[in-house]
Amino acid sequence: MRAKDRTGLIGEELAADHLRGLGQVVLERRWRTGRGEVDLITVDDGELVAVEVKTRRGRGYGHPAESVSAEKLRRLHLLLADYAAQAGALRCPRRVDVVAVILGAAQTDHHGAPSIEHLRGVYR
Repeated sequence: MRAKDRTGLIGEELAADHLRGLGQVVLERRWRTGRGEVDLITVDDGELVAVEVKTRRGRGYGHPAESVSAEKLRRLHLLLADYAAQAGALRCPRRVDVVAVILGAAQTDHHGAPSIEHLRGVYR
């Protein structure tokens, strides 16, 4: 497995743990269709959530959330609608979140934990 892919998997695991800690239920990981993939699909207080996780080992390439384009967000909203239709949850409120994870030592808190930033209800 490439280092980039390993980094992404670590970030997804940290993001899932973070979201569970907030009371969300993780329904799917890496849910995919012919149109694309959603990193995590969760339920947050009755709301269906598509979560895009972006992970970096430092800030040398900018903040991870900056790499989520308007086109990617549009596709995530469409994919979430596809998931809701498949799950019989079209009437369920929906949103797209972005979780940015920075693993590099310079970005950790005083306990050595990675930096995790959770952006809720993202549109562009």
